[in-house]
Amino acid sequence: MPGVRREQGRLRKDIGLSPSFVHGRAVELAREAGFHRAAIVDPRLLAPLAHRLRSRPAELDGGTLRGLEWHWITEPSAWSQSSTILVCCLSCLRSEPDDPGAPGEPLALVAPFARAHYYRTAISMLRFVAERLEREAGIPRSKVRLFSNSRIPEKPLLAATGMGAYGKNGCVLVPGLGSMFVIAGAVIPVRTEVEGRPLPSLPTDPCGSCQRCRSACPVRAIDQPYVVRQDLCLQGKAGSVEGLSEETMELWGARLYGCQDCQAACPHNSGLKEIAPPSTGEIGPGIPLRAYLAEDAGQRKLRFRGTALGMSWVAGDALLRNALVAAGNAGDPSLRGHVERHLADGSDAVRKAARWARERLSERATSGRKS
Repeated sequence: MPGVRREQGRLRKDIGLSPSFVHGRAVELAREAGFHRAAIVDPRLLAPLAHRLRSRPAELDGGTLRGLEWHWITEPSAWSQSSTILVCCLSCLRSEPDDPGAPGEPLALVAPFARAHYYRTAISMLRFVAERLEREAGIPRSKVRLFSNSRIPEKPLLAATGMGAYGKNGCVLVPGLGSMFVIAGAVIPVRTEVEGRPLPSLPTDPCGSCQRCRSACPVRAIDQPYVVRQDLCLQGKAGSVEGLSEETMELWGARLYGCQDCQAACPHNSGLKEIAPPSTGEIGPGIPLRAYLAEDAGQRKLRFRGTALGMSWVAGDALLRNALVAAGNAGDPSLRGHVERHLADGSDAVRKAARWARERLSERATSGRKS
C-alpha cells in the first residue's frame, strides 16, 4: 500500500497487524500455495523432545545429530521471542509401480521421495508465502529463512506443531498423509504468540502394539521402537561413500537411492489419497542399470543435475556403488561387462562393490550353464 511505512523485521502495526494474524495468514498462504498440511510450531511442545535429546541424544531423529542446528529444539524460549516457525507437509505419494523394469532391462530403483525434486518444489511454494507476507504484513522476504531437507531438525519441529507424532520407524506420521511426504518450512521474523492459549497436547502414540516396520526392515535397523540405528539403516548409507559389508550388499536389493521398506509396511501409509504435485527434477521409479553403468563420471553427474540426487550431500560415488550392488543382485550375467568397467575406479567403496557384483554375476552365469 502506498505511503505505508515498513520497518525491517517488524509488522505493519500501523494497519493493525499482530503476530497472531501472521501465524494464521502464513498457514492459509501455505495451503493456498499447494501444501497438503501446514501449522505453526508451538514452542511449548518442544519441551519433551528437548528433554529426550539431552537425556538420550543418539535416539532423537534416528540418531543423526551431527551438523544439525539443535538449538531450535533445545532453546525455544530464545528464538520464540523473535521468530515464528511455519512447518508444511508436501505429499510425495505417486500412483505408479515401484519397479516398472522390463525383462532384460533391470532398473536401479529410487524411493518415492526422491523421484522428483519435491524439496525444490516446496521451496518454490514457500517463496510464494514469503512474497505475500511481505506484501500484506511488511515482513521483508530477505529476513524469512526457508528450509527443506536442511540443517534445521525438521521432524521434531513438525511433531511440535501437533500435526503428527513419531512412529516406531523414526518417521513422523500425519493423519491422511502417513509418512509419505517431505517437510518444508519458514522461519519468520515475528515472535511466536502463545500467551493466553491453552497448552495443546502432543498426539498420542500412533503405533500401539504394531511392529510391522521393525519386522519389514531388511537389516533390522529398528532394534528398539522409535530408535533407528544409522550404522545399519540402508537409507542412512545410500548417500555416503563407504564400503558396504557383504551382508548389507546381499540385502541391498535393486536400490539406487532410498529405502522405504519400513514405510511400505506401515498401516498409516495404506489407502492414502493425497498425491504428489507435478515437480521439476523428475527421475521416476528407477534408471536403467545398463545405461548408467556405461556412463562416465561426467555423464552420471549430468544425468542427475537439477534432481534430488544432484544435491551436494548425495555423493556421486555412493550412487555408483549402489548401482553396482544393484547389478550384482539383479543376477543378469549380461551386466558383467558394465560392472568390470569400474574395477579400477578411484573409490575403495566402488571397487569393492564392483568386485562383489562381478563375483555374484559370475556365480549366476555358472549356475545357469549347469542348469
